[in-house]
Amino acid sequence: MDDELTHDDNLRALAALEAVVQNDDGALRVLAGGEHERPLAALLAAYGKHTLERVLVAAFGIEATTTRDETGQRLTELNGDPTARVVFLLNDSLHHQAALAGDDLVTAKRIGGTILLAIHAFTDADDQDALTLLRALRSQVLQG
Repeated sequence: MDDELTHDDNLRALAALEAVVQNDDGALRVLAGGEHERPLAALLAAYGKHTLERVLVAAFGIEATTTRDETGQRLTELNGDPTARVVFLLNDSLHHQAALAGDDLVTAKRIGGTILLAIHAFTDADDQDALTLLRALRSQVLQG
């Protein structure tokens, strides 16, 4: 599965996660996508992987200014960390679930909920905080 996310993919995934937080099934139906778009479950799994890996990289202090040697050392620590391995397993599981789901919006919603729970585990954000975070991420995509 291609995990490259376009600008539009990011915006669509963020809108879907916002719909999950708000329990808005109508919005999820609109966001389900068309003939040439990735199914929502697959998009959310790809977005979740992208986001959770970014959270891990930040948690381990890997930044653009980190030296090559420091980055290598921190990546070694990250790959050996039990929490990081659980995140990798979660991402893999979400991709398998998305592959089986196809266009099923109930499964897409559950994948979105799992991603939000994983973000919550790292940030301790409640639903209102999650909406604020999703809006900030959307703003970042629009500016970038």
